Amino acid sequence: MRRSKCGVMLISGFLGSGKTTFLKRLVEAVCTFTKPVVLINEFGKVGIDGEGLQETGLEILEINRGSIFCACAKGDFLRALYSVVRDFKPKLLLVEASGVADTRDMETDLKRGKLADFYEMIGNICVVDAYRFENLVEMFNATSRQVEAATIIVLNKTDLVDSSKLDSIKKHIRNLCPTAPIYVTSYGQVDIGFLFQNVKLSDGACGIEEIPGESEWEGFIESCLEDPGSHLDPPDRLFSQTIGWSGSPEAFASLLQVLPADIVRAKGFFVGKTGEVEHFDYIKQLGLRVSISLHFRPRLFNNIGVFIGQRFDRKELSDLFEKNHLKILDHQF
Repeated sequence: MRRSKCGVMLISGFLGSGKTTFLKRLVEAVCTFTKPVVLINEFGKVGIDGEGLQETGLEILEINRGSIFCACAKGDFLRALYSVVRDFKPKLLLVEASGVADTRDMETDLKRGKLADFYEMIGNICVVDAYRFENLVEMFNATSRQVEAATIIVLNKTDLVDSSKLDSIKKHIRNLCPTAPIYVTSYGQVDIGFLFQNVKLSDGACGIEEIPGESEWEGFIESCLEDPGSHLDPPDRLFSQTIGWSGSPEAFASLLQVLPADIVRAKGFFVGKTGEVEHFDYIKQLGLRVSISLHFRPRLFNNIGVFIGQRFDRKELSDLFEKNHLKILDHQF
């Protein structure tokens, strides 16, 4: 009997490009014809983005503390792929990569031994921030590598640039990735027909009878991590700090206005003045956005944030919290 495979669609894009908003739109559209499993990879020690998808009722897996394509978390990723096929047997797996990921190995990895038995790559979607792209591609290697590996480019935030700038960005993208179609959008709006026009998902679920045991799969993982051809080093030197704290929302609002200059991304949740949970999202060059979170329920701390920067200074953020009379309850690097 022919075994059906799980289709894997990867969503990449540099920090703050709009991946998670796009993923939410994609999930809404995909759920009209199949029930996917979603795997979210975050660079920080605590997952933030997965909270907004919990209300969908889907199986949501999270891998934090580094990129699933680097040595620090690739083993965890390969173990998660085993769990997905063993426990859920979906037709579709949506993977949101960390914003700093080098995604060039994804398609090759899925053609390896055990993975090739159960998975097939059906798309590598790179979400590009039109407003910041030309600066980011000069500053961070991950930006260009994600574009180079893509099979579809979603050019997002195009409402923030004029037509001549947009043409220049498209030309730049085309130099990096000559063949991938470019889908122009804002706010992560998605046309499911465009993304799946050349994709046919397998009928039925993955064949459970032939799934190997855990020890056999661990041997396969070891061989993958020893492959000298894999890109297991991070493409850029970025560092994350995850902080849980207590203190007044006004004090934290003041802190957000004076973040260190090297911070390129910050996001998380805090309890606002009215007692409602608020979501904060800072992107360098775009600034800060704060909104009420309707779905988040704190799992560790009422106030939790991930701060990603280009320098590693253990004291700078700690001192900033202390200066704003905020008590740090947990601090992870």
